[in-house]
Amino acid sequence: MNIIAGALTMRRSPSRMPLAVALILSVLLFACDRTDHEPAGPPEKVTIAYSATSDAVLAEVAQVKGYFLQEGLDVTALLHPYGKPALEDVVAGKADFATVAETPVIFAIMGGKKIAFIATIQTSNTSSAVLARRDKGILTLGDLKGRKIAATLGTTSDFFLDAILAVNRISRQDVEVVDLQAQEMADALMHGDIDAVSTFSTYTAMTREKLGDSAIIFQDKDIYRWTFNVVARQETIDKNPDTVKKILRALVKAEEFVRENPVEAQQIVADFCEIEIGVVRDLWDDYSFAATLDQALLLSLEDESRWAINSGLTEARKIPNYLGYIYLDGLKSVKPQAVSILK
Repeated sequence: MNIIAGALTMRRSPSRMPLAVALILSVLLFACDRTDHEPAGPPEKVTIAYSATSDAVLAEVAQVKGYFLQEGLDVTALLHPYGKPALEDVVAGKADFATVAETPVIFAIMGGKKIAFIATIQTSNTSSAVLARRDKGILTLGDLKGRKIAATLGTTSDFFLDAILAVNRISRQDVEVVDLQAQEMADALMHGDIDAVSTFSTYTAMTREKLGDSAIIFQDKDIYRWTFNVVARQETIDKNPDTVKKILRALVKAEEFVRENPVEAQQIVADFCEIEIGVVRDLWDDYSFAATLDQALLLSLEDESRWAINSGLTEARKIPNYLGYIYLDGLKSVKPQAVSILK
């Protein structure tokens, strides 16, 4: 009311009229913009299970910078050393959302769990690797035959190991695969309990750092694109589509922040995950940070399902129709240009 009264008073000065009108319009437009997504009432309580590594950068930045709270979400964070146990929290009903690579999700879906992707938030073609010790006489992939190789079964570590062995004409039967948690691998390799490890992202960098000059690293950017995603139970999505949109809007804000402030984002991730900043910096350029749902994700899910079936790693005998496990409407409403999956 005071703004309007002031504008009426300004009618006595014709030369100031355009400025007054412009000020009124700008204030009204700003107010409208501010209220589009501002929450009404107390924030909604949501639990997100995180992989507390450099894998879930957008979600971690959204948490620390307060973007979830800006969207009306009071987020409780459950931290895990990698994505598979975070997914298990969702399956068990302990968390509403999880950040996780695609491989554990396909095993959950083929095991009958109703899980859906709401967005991919990070990708890399080079974050997965097999690492070994030169002083153990391992100089080529062929030298891995007959050796003990650690992998975390049911994760990208497992899939990448099979993929890189296969393209080098080495079968899984030619090596001894030892199931280890990702955080256990570096020490096991240092102590000589195993000869090599198949690992990913943060653990690739940490293992390489521990081994120093004795490390030999085998990677292949052409055989596998790793994705890190936000997922939820389908029931959660169906009952709370507005909550999903709030999550996605916060992630898109984080995407913009990471793009414009990479150094600060790196420090946020290091502090949130309690890992050395050097590890985060070492991996940063290997990643692409963006909220997307693309055709490559769908193809990866199908390829990895085929691998799991052919390797006898699942009782399922049919590749699921993953279009029914990817929730497109949320990201379409928030960032439509990022959705490129063909139905």
